[in-house]
Amino acid sequence: MSTMTAGQVLKRMETARFVLSYIDNQRSGRRELVLQGKTEGKHRAEHARVDILDDDGRLLETRPIDDAIAEFVFANFELRGDTESFSIYRSDLDSGHFDQQRSKRTAPAQVRHQLTAAEKSFTANGAKLWYHKPIFDKYRDTGFGSIIRATMTNHQVCASRCPFCSTISRNRKDAVTLQEAKDFVDRLYFDQADYNRKNFPEYNEAYKAATGSDIRLRGLILSGGGQPNLWPHFAEFVDYLSTLDIDLGLITNGFPQKVPDETYRHFQWIRISITPEDASPFYPDQRFDKQYMPELIKNNKDITVGYSYVFGPWTTDDILNRITQSLADNGFDYCRTLTDCNLTREMQLIAHRELAERLFRLGYIDALGNPTGRIFHQFKYHGSKPEAEELWDGGQCFLQTYSVFWDTTGHEQNGKSYCYACDSVTVLVDSDESGAVTSSERKFNHEKWGTVPNTEVSRLFTEPVKAYFDPRKVCTSCLFMRNNRTVKEIVNAPRDLSFEVPTGLQHLNFP
Repeated sequence: MSTMTAGQVLKRMETARFVLSYIDNQRSGRRELVLQGKTEGKHRAEHARVDILDDDGRLLETRPIDDAIAEFVFANFELRGDTESFSIYRSDLDSGHFDQQRSKRTAPAQVRHQLTAAEKSFTANGAKLWYHKPIFDKYRDTGFGSIIRATMTNHQVCASRCPFCSTISRNRKDAVTLQEAKDFVDRLYFDQADYNRKNFPEYNEAYKAATGSDIRLRGLILSGGGQPNLWPHFAEFVDYLSTLDIDLGLITNGFPQKVPDETYRHFQWIRISITPEDASPFYPDQRFDKQYMPELIKNNKDITVGYSYVFGPWTTDDILNRITQSLADNGFDYCRTLTDCNLTREMQLIAHRELAERLFRLGYIDALGNPTGRIFHQFKYHGSKPEAEELWDGGQCFLQTYSVFWDTTGHEQNGKSYCYACDSVTVLVDSDESGAVTSSERKFNHEKWGTVPNTEVSRLFTEPVKAYFDPRKVCTSCLFMRNNRTVKEIVNAPRDLSFEVPTGLQHLNFP
């Protein structure tokens, strides 16, 4: 029996990427469907409940896993994939098979939502790109990119078992050294500024007039692996970064107490991911609001601190109410709520609709979708093939012109790893007309989406932008089409177009 959890394995199946087990968990007293990656990391996701939907996709109930549900999931797993399988239409469950002819009817307009300043400030949606217009003038006129934003992972360690994990197929051992991390930043900070002063003085001066900075790295996010602050060199690296004029962001699901509280003083913002409460070994009494929080980040007006919460079968009114209370108790600024990005566009829109209605019923948004307090709904969903063909008519991803994400996948074996245009390629998922799902890879694949190795990141600003992959073929379900579209609009705007720096928005160096 697998050591993945305590209990009896009632049924088991293997696919190319996963082992799916139906388990009678004697410790928790419940039945679970456990999905474990077959990679060396053997990360897993534990599902204890599923959403039961009517034929219009409306949520009827959230039901604990039982024999009938497990049998249905196993029978349809290859067709519906590793995420979609846990949202089940009641009529399908009653009949025992998935209706492949069911029409897809959910449209974005059916979701109660308004794009507000909070969503524009605290999420990547393209609203802040106009602030950096001179770098896009440079790209239009010269073909060269300017990497002003970067996100990096330094290791792949995480002990949580989130059903929505975007990198469940990662290798736990892929980590980088402190010097490799510093070198990556130095290339984007010092070398890029020197290069632009020397080779593109006109655009560099225009950018400096608009922003007060040379064209170089402006915002850096430390992310990935669940807890980037478990990386052994985290505090020392942050101390180094604090000597540079870079805005720092942190995405983590917890705070190891071995990291000095003072380390967090150097961040402009910190976003705390709330896992399903039974998926984290670090939540006392399985309560996210009882976890350790550094005193320094509480009620700190110099640091924007927020929560991130993914809506799913694990969601209850109680946890949403406790999020609101925790925001107030700790003096935190916001909680963004969103849906599982491993779902297909149709199922993601269904989940967004249910999330909006839950927030409305609880009084956290008004009838139009405007937040009434610190919780807001991030309306983030997959694009479509027609949108991809129209947006990327030249076969070029526009995120590549200003942003880079370095992930450490493959680093242990190869001594280097790859950069990507964004961090969401791991959750790209599609379905065909029959309802068959092509699941997200849930890991970084450099052969499919990679740009340059971390050792050659300078090429992203010293060589003309080129298409390392065709997004019309491998990114048709892109989550960042709005950002891509904004870059395209700026690039295609008349050269002499006057523009106004966005007002009322925060974190302008994290576009």
